[in-house]
Amino acid sequence: MPANNPNPASLGAEERRLRSRLHQLLRGAQGFLHGSLIEMARRCGNPRCRCAADDAHKHRSLYLSQTREGKTAMEYIPRDQEKTVRRWSEDFQRASSLLEEISQQGWHRLRQTKAKRKAAKGKAGTKKAAKKKPAKHKTPAKTRQSKTTREPPSRPS
Repeated sequence: MPANNPNPASLGAEERRLRSRLHQLLRGAQGFLHGSLIEMARRCGNPRCRCAADDAHKHRSLYLSQTREGKTAMEYIPRDQEKTVRRWSEDFQRASSLLEEISQQGWHRLRQTKAKRKAAKGKAGTKKAAKKKPAKHKTPAKTRQSKTTREPPSRPS
């Protein structure tokens, strides 16, 4: 498996299709936002407002929510930016989904490569084992000396 930019022909048809879709999305998107859009409904506190008497008339506002370092951050989205933020958020979700699918293809390719190598080693290993002669045991030069011929360490007097 090549370390740098793989040859597109070496990729499967599904992975090439997914990469192409991701490339088109990245090229065409105006922006990306990681987060979830949340619509809040609340009463304004004015006793004469319709929201005070009827739940269906609560004031609605849109927020972009994201969890960062275990804390939820919410950003108010003005009405005139709702379409843009919604599109950017959806584009982010699509890109994330495509990346996950490409990752699954990569896992599949990795497992295939490992299986091929294992099979190749298994075939080569049986040939080598048949040709291999048993190794002669050689004692390293330092351990060949007998214990009696060594001089004892000198002690200071």
